[in-house]
Amino acid sequence: MAQRLIPEEEERRARGTTRNISGSSRTEFVLTVVAFIAGAVPIFMLLLGGMAAMMSMGMTMMDTMSKPPDPAMQQPMMKAMHSFMTGYIPYVLVPAIIILGVIWGYASANYPRLSNRIDAGLAAGFIASLGLDVFRLIGVALGAFPGDMPTMFGKTITGQMEIGPGVLLAGYTYHLLLNGTTFGMMYTLLAGKAHWLWGLAWGLFFELGMMVLPPVPMMAGPFGIHGFWPSLFIASLIAHVVFGVILGLLAQRWVRDRGTMFSLLTERSPSAVRRRSTIGL
Repeated sequence: MAQRLIPEEEERRARGTTRNISGSSRTEFVLTVVAFIAGAVPIFMLLLGGMAAMMSMGMTMMDTMSKPPDPAMQQPMMKAMHSFMTGYIPYVLVPAIIILGVIWGYASANYPRLSNRIDAGLAAGFIASLGLDVFRLIGVALGAFPGDMPTMFGKTITGQMEIGPGVLLAGYTYHLLLNGTTFGMMYTLLAGKAHWLWGLAWGLFFELGMMVLPPVPMMAGPFGIHGFWPSLFIASLIAHVVFGVILGLLAQRWVRDRGTMFSLLTERSPSAVRRRSTIGL
C-alpha cells in the first residue's frame, strides 16, 4: 500500500491533478476542431456564394422580406454564385477536403475515438440525407419548392444554366456527399454519443438556417413568404425533421463514446488519474 501523504502535500498534489490535462486529449481536441471547421466549408460555400450574389446584385436581406423576387433574376443570381465558387472551390473547398482526409487517416491510426466519430457522422449524415430527399422530392413534385435545390446547386457549381448530366452529377454529389455527410459529421464531432433528440435539434437548426439565409430567401423570401408560404416551410420542415431523427438515432447507435468535443479539454491523463487514486489510499 502506498505511503499516506501529509495533509498539506495531499492537498497540493490533488490540486495539481485537476490541472493535469492529457497532452493527447489536447491534440485530439485541436484535430476535432479543425475537422469540424473543414466540415463546415461545403455548407458555407452556398451561404457565402448567396451573400456574394446579393452584393453583386445590390440586394439586402431586407429586400428579400419586402420585395417579391423577380423570376428573371434567378439565372443572374446563379451565375453570380458561380463566379464566387470558381475561386472558393479550388482554394477553399478542395484544401478543406484534403485536410479532413488527412485528419481522418491520422485519427484512424492514432485516435480511435475521433476516427469513430468521423466514420459514424459521415455515414449517418449520408443515410439521413437520403431520408430527407424522399420527402424533399415529394415537396418538389407538389410545387412546394421554387425548384429542385440540388439541380440549382449543380448550376451554380458548373455555371451551366441548362439541366444536363453534368449539372445533376455536380448538384447531387454536393448535396449528398459533401453537404449532408459533413453536416452529420459536424454533429457527431460536436455531440458525441448523445440522445437522438439532439440530432433532431441539429436538423431543426439546419432548417432554420435554410429558411432565413441565402440562397432560399433570394428565390422565395424568408420561409417562402413570397409565393411559397406555408408550403415551402412545411415541406422543408418535415424533410429536416426526418434528417435529424435519422441522424440522431444512427449517431446514438454508432458513436461509441459520450461527451462533447469540449469534454476533451477537461479529460485528465491516465497518469494523473493514477496519482489521484494513490493519494486516496
